[in-house]
Amino acid sequence: MSISGIIFRVFGALVFVLVVIGVFYVFQHHIAVINTCPSYSSMVLNGSRPYCVADNVSAIIINKQISSFYLNSSIGISDGRIFPLSFRFIGNDPLLSIWNQNTSQFAGGYAFITIPDTFKVHMEYTTNVPTQFIVMTDSQFAQFYQTQQLNGYVMEAQGTHVSTWFNLSTGCAGYVAIIRSVSGGGFQIAPNETALYAPASAPTGACAS
Repeated sequence: MSISGIIFRVFGALVFVLVVIGVFYVFQHHIAVINTCPSYSSMVLNGSRPYCVADNVSAIIINKQISSFYLNSSIGISDGRIFPLSFRFIGNDPLLSIWNQNTSQFAGGYAFITIPDTFKVHMEYTTNVPTQFIVMTDSQFAQFYQTQQLNGYVMEAQGTHVSTWFNLSTGCAGYVAIIRSVSGGGFQIAPNETALYAPASAPTGACAS
């Protein structure tokens, strides 16, 4: 066989190998990402990217970073850090932890909270002084922000321990909330805000009018 023939065969083999690798990559990373995993594995999410992992796995490595992992967990990314986000289920719907970091507010200040669309929100927190948890529409909050006067709201709860559901956001992204001291002074807050995935089939609340 001539040298040119050998070179042609080697080149053809390399092309074949590259095509196989390319097809495998496309299948693995762009097709085989449907929410199905073998019976012995579970799915975790890194943003919108799903991964199948074995049920007995105790750690997961993404982008050269290692994070502890446990069942019913999702992977979160913040400032280049990867960390597990725990959730549990109510029925078949995941209940996700949104806010659980202790914080404080100065006198006259308030905590501002967005209400996610397609979710029922359970706001639970404890404070060192009586506070108000107030849910408003976007326009009501805009008026409050400009005047610092509360001229309208959708719901309100008071106390040093608040535990309440807000369900009008399942088909509407038009709600926000604040937490402020009843007396207007500073306060410390220990929150445990969760959200239950429950998308409505039609607009709800302020979005339905």
